[in-house]
Amino acid sequence: MRAKSHAKCPHADVFAGKLHPSAPVTFRPHRRYHLAMSTARTSVPIAEERARPRAWHWPRAAGLPGLRRLAAGWRQLTLVLLVSLIARIPFVPLYAYLPDGSLDENDWKGWMQALHEHGFLNIFRTSDTNYVGYHWVLWPLSVVYGWFGGTYGHDGGALHVLVKAPIIGFDMLLICIVYAATAVLASEGESGDVTRVAARATHLALIAALVIALQPGAIYDSAIWPNTDSLATAAMLAAIVLAYQGRAGFAAGVWTFGFLMKPQPIVILPLLVLIACRRDGLRALVEASAAGAVVGLAMTGPWLLHGDFIRILHVYRLLFHDRAPVLSWSAWNIWRFWDATVHPAADSRAFLFITYRSIGLALSAVAAVIALAYAWVRSDLRGALIAGAYLAFAFYMLPVTTHERYLFPILGLLLPVAMVERRWFWIYVPVSAIFFFNLLTAAPPIKSLDGTHIHDPLFLAGAAINVLIFAAYTGALLPKAWGVVEEARGRLVKQPAVA
Repeated sequence: MRAKSHAKCPHADVFAGKLHPSAPVTFRPHRRYHLAMSTARTSVPIAEERARPRAWHWPRAAGLPGLRRLAAGWRQLTLVLLVSLIARIPFVPLYAYLPDGSLDENDWKGWMQALHEHGFLNIFRTSDTNYVGYHWVLWPLSVVYGWFGGTYGHDGGALHVLVKAPIIGFDMLLICIVYAATAVLASEGESGDVTRVAARATHLALIAALVIALQPGAIYDSAIWPNTDSLATAAMLAAIVLAYQGRAGFAAGVWTFGFLMKPQPIVILPLLVLIACRRDGLRALVEASAAGAVVGLAMTGPWLLHGDFIRILHVYRLLFHDRAPVLSWSAWNIWRFWDATVHPAADSRAFLFITYRSIGLALSAVAAVIALAYAWVRSDLRGALIAGAYLAFAFYMLPVTTHERYLFPILGLLLPVAMVERRWFWIYVPVSAIFFFNLLTAAPPIKSLDGTHIHDPLFLAGAAINVLIFAAYTGALLPKAWGVVEEARGRLVKQPAVA
């Protein structure tokens, strides 16, 4: 009986064309005919139903290059890194002078001195530090400087170079991540010859790496005015790419690391949550939360065990609620016009009980909704990077008490997109130029010029140009962002018919 029951496949007539594919058949789950019977039992209506995409489904990234393809141009990338280093070395001896004659790098030096004299665990008790994770960099620097018998309290050349060394290293890291992100983006959705696609992706990635390596604003921000903006930007870019690839845990770990080094990555957190939810739902959020908690506890654990939890909270409270006497810290944004005329404080009332800070927060919320709606409709890596860059731009333009350096992340987030979709160069190029001149005038490398251009009409002209660029950026996102409204309206119309 057993031999007879398996003498012929029960779906042989279907395969031979003797029966109509929609004819009812009996499925027998035997391993020999598993694949054939699974194919035969799928009728046309069921196949169409399975092929129909769900409204909330974010398709998996397909065809993204692996490590071998990303490393295809490692020799040329090494040359780009060398060129980047050579381009920065001549500017290292220079200083960037703020309007009050101070130097940002004096903060690094002062915190290094506190670490040297009072120990790593006491940094929040013996200094006015407003950074948290960056002490993991300053502490080894203070140890190295102590080995050579260096002294603090003066503008010594050795200490001046030492505090800039890791920041230039962050630039190298950003170059590598821009290279990898551009290679991934250039391969997204490409079909055809694999070798040709890989060669094109490597070519565009190397050009992007060279652009960010020789970016005047990036060179000025790190080699002359030593700040950690390149590290924060690298963390933001890497987190978006990892989240899109479905690696929510790695994305959250990288984001947490960048946030603790400098809080600016907070601006892309809603975008990362959106990507994680649309890919894997609750599981991704749990995975991301766990990974972020592990990284956060690893970096802040020593101080938490030392009893500095309240002090760390105080640091972040001051960072996110700056009681500044001006609306803009030298940033060429929408508030520059008020600073040049009525000179209000951030918490002054604009009208009735509404303060300027409240207006800035409301405008930022609107910009965030536009960015998230755009990312919802354009569900690919390119859309995620465009939305992330827009969030960074809005963080510079709309809230009060923002600094001139807050525009830095757009240099890294929008560059991969501009390499594969050239129309974005119309935004990327002018923003890059305005950013450089904003830095140059806000903190010039000549002490006699510090503060002389704060009330110059040039500041108002730069702010006007930035407002126009931001308006153009918003206009580019709005049509697709409006698709969320259309989608919701379509669901409401169809729902009664389904019921």
